[in-house]
Amino acid sequence: MKATTDVKPAARQLLWFVGLWAAGVGVTALVSYGIRLWLR
Repeated sequence: MKATTDVKPAARQLLWFVGLWAAGVGVTALVSYGIRLWLR
C-alpha cells in the first residue's frame, strides 16, 4: 500500500535530474568565479 503523498517515480527522477543539474551548474560557476578572483 502506497501513501497518498507518494510522488510518481518519473517525477521523482525528473526532480533528481534537475536538482543535480542545478548543483553542477552552481559548483561550476563558483569554481570559475574563484579562479577568476585567484588569478587577479
